Amino acid sequence: MLLSEISKDPLARPLSRSEVLGMLFRLTVFGAATYFGIKWMVDTIDPTRRQKIDAKKKAAKLMKQIGVEGIKLSEYELTIAAHLVGPRTLKVTWRDIAGLDEVITELQETVILPFQKKHLFHGSKLFQPPKDSFLRNRSCNDHEATAMMKAQFMSLWDGLNTDTDCQVIVMGATNRPQDVDPAILRRMPSTFHVGLPRQRERQEILKLVLSGECLNSDVRLKEIAEKTEGYSGSDLRELCREAALHRLRDFVRKEQMQRIGRQLQADDCEESSTDEGLRAITQTDLRLALEKMKESKAGTGTPILQDTPVD
Repeated sequence: MLLSEISKDPLARPLSRSEVLGMLFRLTVFGAATYFGIKWMVDTIDPTRRQKIDAKKKAAKLMKQIGVEGIKLSEYELTIAAHLVGPRTLKVTWRDIAGLDEVITELQETVILPFQKKHLFHGSKLFQPPKDSFLRNRSCNDHEATAMMKAQFMSLWDGLNTDTDCQVIVMGATNRPQDVDPAILRRMPSTFHVGLPRQRERQEILKLVLSGECLNSDVRLKEIAEKTEGYSGSDLRELCREAALHRLRDFVRKEQMQRIGRQLQADDCEESSTDEGLRAITQTDLRLALEKMKESKAGTGTPILQDTPVD
C-alpha cells in the first residue's frame, strides 16, 4: 500500500530534462520581469530622470564639438559637462565691441596669447595660475558638497593621532585672515603677522621671482625695490609678470611685421620661422610695469605710499 502511494506522488520521482528546462525558463522570465518592473518603478518615481537623460545627451554633444570623446563621466560630471559652451557656437567677435581697444589688446596679449604660444611660457613661474582657498568662511551660499568637505576636514583634524615617536605640525598662510573660517583659526592657536617687505626684502623677492627668467644686463633690482614702498610680495610678483608681458608684446609686433613683409613680397610659399624665443627682460620693462601698477592701484582706490629711497 505504501509503495503504491509513493509511486503516485510526483515529488517522489526525479524530474525529467524537459521539466527542468521549463522550470529554469519560468524562473528566468520571472526574474527578468521583476528586475525591469522594479527599474521602471524607480525611473517613474525619480523626478529628475528626464533631466538626467537630457543632460547626458547635451553633454555628449558638447564634448564631441570640443573634440573630447570616449570618456565615461559620472552623474555629477555630466551635470557640469552639460553647461559647457562650444566655442563654435559663440557668434560674438572682437569687432562687435567698440571703445575698448586698449582692453581688448591687453586681453589678447595676456589671456589668449599664452594659449596660442604656450611653448614660450614653458617653465616660467610668472604665468602659473593662483591657488584658491578652501577653508573660507562658511555661509548659507556655500554648496552642500563644499560645506560637507569642510566639516569632514575639521572632524578628521580633531581626531588626528600620532604615535609617541612622531609629531605633526599643521601650518598655513594667508593674506586674507578675515576670510578664514573661525573654526580653523581656533585649531591654529599660534598666529604670526608678516608685515609688508622692506626695501632689502623687496629686492630679494624680486630676485627670487625673476630667478628663472632671462634678464638683461641693465636690470637693477635695487632701483625697483626703492620705488615699490608699500608693495606686498604678491604686488611684486604681478609687477614682474607685467614686465614679462612687455617683451611678449614686442614679440607679437615683430611677428606681425614679418607677416606683413611676407605678404608685401608675395612670398607665401615659404614660411619663415618667427618663434626665435622671447628677448630678455630689461630695466625699461620693469619701469613700465611699475607705472602701470601705480595706475592700477590709483584706479582701484588703493593708497600708494611715497617713494622713500634707502641706501
